[in-house]
Amino acid sequence: MSQADRQAMIETMVQSLANRLDQKGDDLAGWLKLVKAYTVLGRKDDALKALAKAKTQFSGNEGALRDLDTLAAELGLKS
Repeated sequence: MSQADRQAMIETMVQSLANRLDQKGDDLAGWLKLVKAYTVLGRKDDALKALAKAKTQFSGNEGALRDLDTLAAELGLKS
């Protein structure tokens, strides 16, 4: 598999995850994966948007918000 094909496959998987979370957003592990994936791909703006959506989805859930804030700090994202 070429590098371009590999990159396209990764982008497709990340987009599929994002689409799934748009439909069923109560998957904290999925949101954490999406934020990490966007960061690894160098898509910081998308990572920040996903983080904001996740925080909205889990508002009132202290444990989930703490996990999201911890990940943001680990990745150097300000939310």
